[in-house]
Amino acid sequence: MRTILISVTAVAISACSPSDNEPISQTAESAPVAPTLVADTVYTNGKIYTVNNAQPWAEAVAIKDGKYIVVGSSEATAAVTGQNTKIIDLDGGFAMPGIGDTHIHAALVMPKRAFCGLPGTFYEPTEEQTINALKECIANYPEDREWFIAAGWTAPAMSKETLTREFLDKLIPDRPAYVEDETGGHAAWFNTKAMEAAGLSADYVDSSEGFYSRTEDGNLAGTAHEGAVNPLLDALPPFDVELKKIAFSKLMDEALAKGVTAFGEAYVGMFDGDLQTWQELKQEGKIKQHVNMYFKGNLGTAELTPVATLEEWWSSFDLPGQKGVKMAMDGSIESFTAPLVDGYAQTETTPVESPLPGDQLSDEVFELNADPVIPADSFANYVAELDAAGFQVKVHAIGDGAVSMVLDGYEKVIKANGNNRLRHHIDHCSLVHPDDFQRFVDLDVSCTVWPPLNAPLAYNTGGIKPVLKPETWDRMYANRERQDAGIRLANHTDAPAATMWPWFGMEAAITRGFPGKPEKGKMGEQHALTLEELIRIYTINSAWSLRIDDITGSVEVGKWADMIILNHNLFEIPSTDIHKTEVQKTLFKGEVVYQAE
Repeated sequence: MRTILISVTAVAISACSPSDNEPISQTAESAPVAPTLVADTVYTNGKIYTVNNAQPWAEAVAIKDGKYIVVGSSEATAAVTGQNTKIIDLDGGFAMPGIGDTHIHAALVMPKRAFCGLPGTFYEPTEEQTINALKECIANYPEDREWFIAAGWTAPAMSKETLTREFLDKLIPDRPAYVEDETGGHAAWFNTKAMEAAGLSADYVDSSEGFYSRTEDGNLAGTAHEGAVNPLLDALPPFDVELKKIAFSKLMDEALAKGVTAFGEAYVGMFDGDLQTWQELKQEGKIKQHVNMYFKGNLGTAELTPVATLEEWWSSFDLPGQKGVKMAMDGSIESFTAPLVDGYAQTETTPVESPLPGDQLSDEVFELNADPVIPADSFANYVAELDAAGFQVKVHAIGDGAVSMVLDGYEKVIKANGNNRLRHHIDHCSLVHPDDFQRFVDLDVSCTVWPPLNAPLAYNTGGIKPVLKPETWDRMYANRERQDAGIRLANHTDAPAATMWPWFGMEAAITRGFPGKPEKGKMGEQHALTLEELIRIYTINSAWSLRIDDITGSVEVGKWADMIILNHNLFEIPSTDIHKTEVQKTLFKGEVVYQAE
């Protein structure tokens, strides 16, 4: 007796326009469908932008076992609709693939924000808004926590009169309070109980490596800077696995509410319990996104984690996704720690601490340029080892000098392999020298851009622009030129250090203005991208960078049904209204994992 296995793929290709006034035209009918193939769920009567060049638009999709089995017309889905099929009428609503964010920081940043994350630089908050957010956190903070711990305030918004123990004592009188700034520990605000718990007094000897703000009589006023933060950190209760599970889940929940169904977790393995936390979240079924792990290769120094150690981490834990390594070749432009091809401008501007996690201020005297964090030969050899061990590499490189150095290291490995098989890539890419455009293309190295920073934020105009030569500033975030050169651009946010707000970034990259604040003007309008290009960057390109474009990133038969339904059609609204977009529903593998209230 022979057993005949029949594979049936029901595909109905239809093209519908993004306009209500244009009819949906059927370009091909569905293939015959076996009567035993019945969808679990059908979404019909919608405008679904698929990000599939062969079939850009669909009216309906049918989902079975978490995957698309029909993408096409409502009539086509009828062929796989059974008595128990759940039918969702989109009522003309707009849907698109879930968003990918290739670079976030749950382990590195979130534990201190588990119960309170304050709005930092990229929200440009006022002091009043920061204090109001803090008061809301206090009102909702778990009563059983020994300390009040929060993070995220931005120094430019805060006055020295507010950043005092007395002010914080009035808000939080009953337990120690530690409120870290947005830079990941360069400064912290504390109350009197925290000072006492840390054993601090006016006798502490300040130095350039660590110091406290002081009252007129010399007592500790309420903020610690640089190494002076350490006694407070030592006094904090440990961030155990249970706390980290709460913290990581909070960021994942926010991501789902923003439509993010895939992300890369950068800098895992730095702290005790991080890997155990991700393992338990996976085993408990609490991860509702595609997640790749990127272990710490280095952070701020040239010291590299041995590949054998990275292999042990991967093999010792049951982690989600695929294995990778995060490295840093430079710091940031505003702190003068990013190598630039043409050097920095002659300026009296003082270096400032970057709000981005992992960026380090240099201890060297500023001499109009910076050195890479990792020597070229060490970097190239390390990438070769990682590649041989199957680790995908992502490298933080902001300055165009650092970007070029990373390409140099990648080039040796990629040419030896014959292709970029693990899709090693560069994160941030704030500046890329035109001489390197073709190298990105030839090596098939993607550049993960930073759409929210395409707005004229004070971070850009007040922190970065003054230290760059005019001709270098003109090339900042030059996405149009990179896109036209054929470089594959992907999305990342660095959340929660920067805003995880896809629609803010999308609008900023299209208009080059500040979403919702037209009075702030434009920045580099010549570098603007189109809506179609940004959607690809947010979806299929990011999936490619995460090495999951074969299973997600577009609405296609056979892929996981990772889809988001929005409150309006992005193609039918003014580009200046994109930041008003809200996610009504997020699907992951066909399951509704977020539903707007």
